[in-house]
Amino acid sequence: MSQKLAIKPQNRYPHICHVVASINEEVGGPAYSVTHLTQALSEKQIFPHLFTLNYQKVGEQVTTNGVQLHSYNATVIARYLRGFQPSAYQHLEQLASTEIDLIHNHGLWMFPNIYARKAALVNRLPLVISPRGMLESWSLRNSWYKKWLALILYERKNLNSATAFHATSEEEVRSIRRLGYKQPIALIPNGITIPSLYNLPDRQVLNQAFPELEDKKILLFLSRLHPKKGIDNLLYVWQSLINQFPQWHLIIAGPDLIGYRAKLQSLTSQLGLTKQVTFTGMLSGELKVAALSQSDLFVLPTHSENFGIAIAESLAYGVPAITTKGAPWKDLVEYRCGWWIDDHQNALKEALIEAIQLSDRERQEMGFRGRIMVEQKYSWGVIAEEMSKVYHWILGEGDRPSSVDFY
Repeated sequence: MSQKLAIKPQNRYPHICHVVASINEEVGGPAYSVTHLTQALSEKQIFPHLFTLNYQKVGEQVTTNGVQLHSYNATVIARYLRGFQPSAYQHLEQLASTEIDLIHNHGLWMFPNIYARKAALVNRLPLVISPRGMLESWSLRNSWYKKWLALILYERKNLNSATAFHATSEEEVRSIRRLGYKQPIALIPNGITIPSLYNLPDRQVLNQAFPELEDKKILLFLSRLHPKKGIDNLLYVWQSLINQFPQWHLIIAGPDLIGYRAKLQSLTSQLGLTKQVTFTGMLSGELKVAALSQSDLFVLPTHSENFGIAIAESLAYGVPAITTKGAPWKDLVEYRCGWWIDDHQNALKEALIEAIQLSDRERQEMGFRGRIMVEQKYSWGVIAEEMSKVYHWILGEGDRPSSVDFY
């Protein structure tokens, strides 16, 4: 407990500073989960701050309401050197010394994550770290030499400094423990904003933007375009199914931050799928809602996810989902709202055949069960309530929540 907490005024809400490398739209994942978490916390007797860099070339920053935003335009050096921006750290350290009771860092490997640890240690503040899937086996193997070097140079010190960890899945808890960390871990999944199903955009919105979808049933992939998402496997499987299911069309939607779309489009052409696959780029606003609500089936054949927010979003719109066991979604099986499969092409093909051969009514019933499940388990109000309990417990203001696991 910091000295500031000992003298803080009565009835003052805890000031929690969330540190994340970026909340620009095209970054995806944490840009949405962290901003939505902080907004929901503002309604749970928490005063949230959000510290981040603004990478203006990857979209607008996700809107934050009810949150004190501390955003600094990323310099040229920061853009090319993993967020290295000492002037931003100075702002964070000053903020931590005057207003903050606890720092919650989201993600690894970036300089803002180092700044979170330094500001916490200098000011003797508790530090919570959310790895956000970056300690998963697949992620560590990807560019492993860079990550093990980073672990030696600075990241291990960051992780050792954590008062507690926040994991979004049981697999992430196991990943943290496998690396030898013994601090408490709060197992709290990401949340989603539950959409209203009234006044949704109609199918014509999609058809006007993408005329090739006219009279087609839609299989939707919506996520960041990245090798870990298994999109190449999806394309190979789709090539084997198009003659059997010519009335279906595959949409691949999502931002491309690493130039991967060109490789995928080349593969699509090689497989003769240019008329059966549409790359939309990043979808937002009405067009994203139309894609989610008007699709017949969602697929995310990922190799590794700490949560998989797009799966929850599809279920919230009543669309059943297929994903691999690289994502923590056994709920799909337990609540009978989708398929949770092994991470290989044969399993994906079998699941797609089974899902496509269901009647429209059977798929809609699966989607309805998924909608009820995410309302009960993954609404931001539920998630923020549990997270606020963790903060109060760390600050000595409450009992240990049931979500917290000890080594």
